Amino acid sequence: MQANQATHLVGVVLGQADTSLKAAEIAKKYARCPYCASFSSSGKSAMGVFTLPQGRRWWLESVADDPGARLGLRTAEVLETSVLDVSSPWTRGEVNPNLHPAPCGIDCRQCVCYGKPCDGCPATLDFLRA
Repeated sequence: MQANQATHLVGVVLGQADTSLKAAEIAKKYARCPYCASFSSSGKSAMGVFTLPQGRRWWLESVADDPGARLGLRTAEVLETSVLDVSSPWTRGEVNPNLHPAPCGIDCRQCVCYGKPCDGCPATLDFLRA
């Protein structure tokens, strides 16, 4: 079941890593994110497409503000688009909160955003249900 476009936003992350190996590692790591529709790399470039709840717009903005802290990229540009209608495990309803840490390897409980503004990864036992 795909979420209605009005209930989610689609963001495209275009970034550069320090090395092609680092770009490939980032793509592999974040491709497991339940909000990720696609993540790939080519040389030092990395591109991810994410479908997020409207309330997680802050995450996309934080990637643009500090790509190193969020994704490990040297530089990044984030584009929000209504042209793409993509699905991810989250929009298809395929995510169960049964993991720890998150699929990307982050421990939600150690993140400074956990609790506010972030309710944790929907794939983890740390996910706070509203």
